[in-house]
Amino acid sequence: MFDTWRGFSDDSLSGDWQQKLTVMAREARGNILKMTTLAASGHPGGSMSSIEMYLVLYNFARVDPREPMRDDRDRVIVSHGHTSPGAYSALAAAGFFKIEDAITGFRQAGSPFEGHVERSVPGIEWGTGNLGQGLAVGVGKAIYSKLSGKGFHTYVVMGDGEQQKGIISESRRIAVKYKLSRLTALIDYNRLQISGDIENIMPQNIAGEWKADGWQVIEIDGHDLGQVYDALRKATHNEGAPVMILANTTMGKGVSFMENDEGFHGAPVKPDRIDEALKELGIENDIENYRERRNRGVVGRYALKRPEYPQVTDGESITYEPGDKMDNRGAFGKALLSVARANMSGDGIVMGVFDCDLASSVKTGAFAKEFPDNFFQFGISEHSTATVAGSLSA
Repeated sequence: MFDTWRGFSDDSLSGDWQQKLTVMAREARGNILKMTTLAASGHPGGSMSSIEMYLVLYNFARVDPREPMRDDRDRVIVSHGHTSPGAYSALAAAGFFKIEDAITGFRQAGSPFEGHVERSVPGIEWGTGNLGQGLAVGVGKAIYSKLSGKGFHTYVVMGDGEQQKGIISESRRIAVKYKLSRLTALIDYNRLQISGDIENIMPQNIAGEWKADGWQVIEIDGHDLGQVYDALRKATHNEGAPVMILANTTMGKGVSFMENDEGFHGAPVKPDRIDEALKELGIENDIENYRERRNRGVVGRYALKRPEYPQVTDGESITYEPGDKMDNRGAFGKALLSVARANMSGDGIVMGVFDCDLASSVKTGAFAKEFPDNFFQFGISEHSTATVAGSLSA
């Protein structure tokens, strides 16, 4: 059983939770600074602007720190994987592991706490570094939720700079076409990327583009915990189109000399200013205690039991004699249908076929006719399709 508050069941954020999350956010910002300064590398700015979203998600989505791999869990996909310090700090605050492991092990050889998120960390669903792929991953999870009947929700946390990637526009259209209402995107809209203001680097109308593709858009103050909760609750219980939450935030939020400075997108606070930064947050500077542990090479490791891949039945053997006239693609189409018939009966394997406007060429039409609910025509959205397929497979 999930805890009763999970799944955004309450109408609004309670006073107790408001107070608890406020403390968590302050402490998480301190932990972000500690791990990046100690490692002398990392991305603190976006981690600090995303932290309220991470904290509300990991505390209220249907995820279980005691069983992080249960199959009916909600999926939280971190698309802007460089904000790993924020994700790690929020996961630790939600009870997935000890924060000491993340601070000590961040970007340390042999540690699971890499600079870009990896699935070796409890609660991290997908390894990301190449920006833009997270929404396609989310589409794959949402399709699995639908085909399997498990009905979980998928949340994709994204940056604003990565909205420039073409794969995102492909994934937006796919999600709307297939009415994936159990998919929610959250964009950290701090308006800065590594080279400066997003409007100078590549202007775009982020909200307008998502609306034009058919998404519902909710705009909020991304540092207001009540607004973050309310938007996520509305998105979670929405039965129409998928929802994008555009969260207005401040890079480096919480430390005055870091705020709105793109220099802290990909660079930590220097050791000579860490005391000043932590003091502004009201956090003790105990970084030297972690340095000693780091120097000893102490790293956290976690045994995450992932589900076994299902055993696939071969299907009916089809033999072609030397004189038979059959093209390779036609043989593939027949074999695909045979495998589907052998494995998709009853509670069998969840199988999906994704086509990129090539059904008549690669002979997936017979599968589509017999299993229409498992056939997805994505048009010429090849970049997104590859990632969606990998996501469903995982």
